[in-house]
Amino acid sequence: MTLTYRVASAALLILAIILIKRHLDHVQDDSRVQPFWQISSPAPASADSPANEFVPETPVIPDNTPAKQDAPPAAPESYHDRARPGVGGLRTKPGDRKVLSKKPEYETTPIIVPNDRTIVMAKMSWEDTSWVSNDLNEWRNVIYTVDDPFAPRHTPINKGRESLAYLQYIVEHYHDLPATIIFLHSHKDGWPQAWHTDTLSYSNVESVRSLQIDFVQKNGFANLRCQESPGCPDEIQPFRNPPRPGKTAEKVYAQAWEELHNNTDVPEVVAAPCCSQFAVSRGQVLQRPKSDYERYYNWVLTTDLPDDLSARVMEYSWHIIFGQNAVYCPDTFQCYQDVYGSAYFW
Repeated sequence: MTLTYRVASAALLILAIILIKRHLDHVQDDSRVQPFWQISSPAPASADSPANEFVPETPVIPDNTPAKQDAPPAAPESYHDRARPGVGGLRTKPGDRKVLSKKPEYETTPIIVPNDRTIVMAKMSWEDTSWVSNDLNEWRNVIYTVDDPFAPRHTPINKGRESLAYLQYIVEHYHDLPATIIFLHSHKDGWPQAWHTDTLSYSNVESVRSLQIDFVQKNGFANLRCQESPGCPDEIQPFRNPPRPGKTAEKVYAQAWEELHNNTDVPEVVAAPCCSQFAVSRGQVLQRPKSDYERYYNWVLTTDLPDDLSARVMEYSWHIIFGQNAVYCPDTFQCYQDVYGSAYFW
């Protein structure tokens, strides 16, 4: 028991010594520099500043030491000296005081997101897409509001679902495209709105973060969905007779093809995993002239097809527009390996 008391007493003594030393250091620091802020009536406005502009009072530091008349020239100040009051960055007035410079210098690092990757998105005015900037801030984003002509960035009308926004971006930025572009839906995650996103939580954030940029650059196009259904192996057969019940896009695809591509080389079968979320490289976009994208854009804008049908035609045209075969149904596991870096991504 006596040993315990001795150990406790020694611990208390050491703690007391530490506290006393900190107090003495604080007192010594205060005795060297004691800045304070004085509040007084505002200085008269200069010709270069507005009359009502608030001008903060200049901090004043008392100097109780007499000015030295024959002091040698001071050495050039370093950045660290300028940042420490009482050492550098001071003006000396013979007689009584030193005044801090009104414009101290600071080192700044600009925050710049390189123009090498961009997410393009269409949204309704009521949708919250702040998650794109918050969770994918290493990507620039260009988000078009499709149902509000007064929004800062918008499409002329709400038509073709995401198609008009996707094409408007390409037309507007054809000569200033980033290296990689992701065309993405406005939902972040969850069922049922993101049922077609190939992650365990149906998360577009996880999908984008896992995207293999090297593959996009090599292949030119990457569908963000690898699951074959719906879409593969033969979603659209324009000349099927009679057309499959319910496949209304199939009935209009041949005519839409001719209007979109200015030719009659309509494929017998068109297939790809759904659902209009994909990544492309700048090089692949530039394989077509700007006039092609302007024609696609005007088709979506002016076609008499209803919104869902024009969007469905474009859904099964994107892979063809960006250089893939009419039937683009890669093996699911190989797709996961190529697009997301793991054959067992989902």
